[in-house]
Amino acid sequence: MKRHARAQQYLVGVDLGGTKILAGVFDRQLRLLAREKKSTKPFLGAAGVTDRIADCINEALAAAAVPHAAVAGLGVGVPGLIDPRGQVVQVAPNLHWHNVPLAHLLSRRLQMPVALVNDVQAGAVAVQAAGTGRKFKHFVCMFIGTGIGGGLVLNGTLYRGAAGLAGEVGHMTVIPQDGPRCGCGNRGCLEAVASRSAIVRRIASEIDRGRKSVVTDLCDGDVSRIRSRIIAEAYREGDKLVRRVIDDACEYLGIGVANLVNVLNPEAVIFGGGLMEALGDRMLPRITRAAAAHVVAAGPGRVRILDSSLGDDAGILGAALTARASAR
Repeated sequence: MKRHARAQQYLVGVDLGGTKILAGVFDRQLRLLAREKKSTKPFLGAAGVTDRIADCINEALAAAAVPHAAVAGLGVGVPGLIDPRGQVVQVAPNLHWHNVPLAHLLSRRLQMPVALVNDVQAGAVAVQAAGTGRKFKHFVCMFIGTGIGGGLVLNGTLYRGAAGLAGEVGHMTVIPQDGPRCGCGNRGCLEAVASRSAIVRRIASEIDRGRKSVVTDLCDGDVSRIRSRIIAEAYREGDKLVRRVIDDACEYLGIGVANLVNVLNPEAVIFGGGLMEALGDRMLPRITRAAAAHVVAAGPGRVRILDSSLGDDAGILGAALTARASAR
């Protein structure tokens, strides 16, 4: 295997999620050379997850034949609040982390500079640079995964808010009373009813109650193995349970989109994440129709509701872009 020897010509981007870790190695032209994936296993705690991140990075570097010394910077997208210096994870609810010095831990382990960024803000940066967002100055990104995160690009610039918390679209309330409990502690949040995790929980719960579904066969009877691919396959086969759950999620996502459109007046709302990559062609029209029922003034016809076109790579690309900006 050919070895890339030129010093510091490469970037590493990591998308850390509540379910999986994805690491990618990029050259300076942001061409993806290799990517590797591991399960996150949050129950291992911050130290254990840090080890898994490092292992995933090492495997990606080995696959790309890039030595550690040739890496100009490592960016890590984290599902939580990052300190202003991009070094500490102040809080990450889905990982149960508080004040974890992740940049220091990884830099010490891997001997390379590390910059942290909110995962969805990283995704929005990638969508703006290389995805559907290139066409717009004002857009909102929504990424559907373990939770639901948002990134706001207003007048061509990523908007972070006063404390870096702008874009927590998954925590807008869509069921004001008696909604399911969210990981943040509140009830009725959008991500509690429309994230991939919420969709999986509802499907698994119905199957456990005896509801018939092709998902049972697709996951070999183990509902803990339900993934986006299985949900998409069951939906396309016409599974009644999965179709009802997805359609309900689209209704809530449409309400969320309408709220964002009514407040921010963007040109587009752009969706990303593995579930959208697998099923976006079916979900986006339903989300658009649901949003149309709640959008006021200009109406939904002036707002494009689109797929990011980057699939699961948005997070690692945005993290790599963060690393490049930090290394300058």
